[in-house]
Order: sequence, then C-alpha cells, then structure tokens
Amino acid sequence: MVSVMRILPTLLLLSASMLVHAQATRGEQDALALAIKSQQILNEYSVGAVEPEAMKYAQRLKLTKAALDGQHKQWPTVADGSPDPSDRFRACKSALEQASAVAGLSGMKATRTLDDQVFHAEKGKLQTLRSACDEAVKRAGLQR
Repeated sequence: MVSVMRILPTLLLLSASMLVHAQATRGEQDALALAIKSQQILNEYSVGAVEPEAMKYAQRLKLTKAALDGQHKQWPTVADGSPDPSDRFRACKSALEQASAVAGLSGMKATRTLDDQVFHAEKGKLQTLRSACDEAVKRAGLQR
C-alpha cells in the first residue's frame, strides 16, 4: 500500500505531462493542416491573382479575393502572448493577404491605373511569401 502511494504521484505527473504534450502536438497538427490548406488555396488562386488580364473581370476578381480572404480568416489571432503553434506558418497567412492585395492590384493594372514598378514589387513580395510558406510546410513535414 505504501509503495502504491509513492508511485501514484509520479504516475499522475507523467500522465499530466503526456496530456500536455499530446495537446501541444494536436495544436501543431492543426497548424500544419491550416498551412497546407492555405498553401493549396495559394497555389490555386495566386497564379490568376498576378495576371491583370484574368483580374480585369469583376466576377473573377471577387471570387479570387473571396477565396483568399476566406482562408486568411481561418487563421487564429493570438493576442494574449500565449504560445501559438501556428506561428511558424505565419508566412502562409501573410501570403494569403498579399495574394488578395495583388489580385486587387492586378485589377487596377488591367485598367492601366497602376505603375508597373509598384505591381512588380508587390508581385515579388508575394513570391517571397509563397516560397517561405512552402518551405515552412516542407520543414514541418520532414519533422513529422
């Protein structure tokens, strides 16, 4: 009976530790799933978003921006400074936001109201963010 009383607190601590680890792992898995979904949306819509000819049609522009903005809204907002498992995938969130902005710029460029330098600079930022998103997802996949 005495030995059980000595072992029980240790077992409880181990169980609590395993539970915390499982929850952290679940959060990381959710973050990775969100990043992968964002990557898919980016791959599907960002190609058209950077094409002024495709974005000159109001309906296509609205659909593209709605898809990108909708996925962007899926990302959690952490305001209290608590650990955020999705933090290492923030490039994916930023890329969604940038792709939506570039789609709007593409629409403007199609009507010739946007400077080429501005458009190409924003397009370059999008490409950099997409690459960072791809790299973060790739690294996370290798760690699993």
